[in-house]
Amino acid sequence: MISFIRNHNIYNIKKKFLLLYILNLSDIIFTHILLDSGLFIEANPLMSGIVQNSSAGILFKVFLPAILFLFIYKRMQNATINQLYYSNILINIILTFYVVINISHLFWILSILIFIRL
Repeated sequence: MISFIRNHNIYNIKKKFLLLYILNLSDIIFTHILLDSGLFIEANPLMSGIVQNSSAGILFKVFLPAILFLFIYKRMQNATINQLYYSNILINIILTFYVVINISHLFWILSILIFIRL
């Protein structure tokens, strides 16, 4: 696991982009589950209008990140070792952020399920 975090070759960064994309997709799915419960609102003011519109949400959280990740990955194939090193640090920070968000969503979803059963 530590080697996955530290390793900054292009192949490892590709895996991190895929993981980031999956976390991004799970974020929008969990967000919709929480919003549909009626107990939550979107905390991110930039996303609050977007998640209300399913088409905009799909475009913004599914297609746009996919295109962006592919574009960045293609550009990174010509990057220097130093550029990959710093890119890896930034990607790790973003991955950490998305892991925390997804864990938070799962916690709240489980809390709702427990509350409903009581």
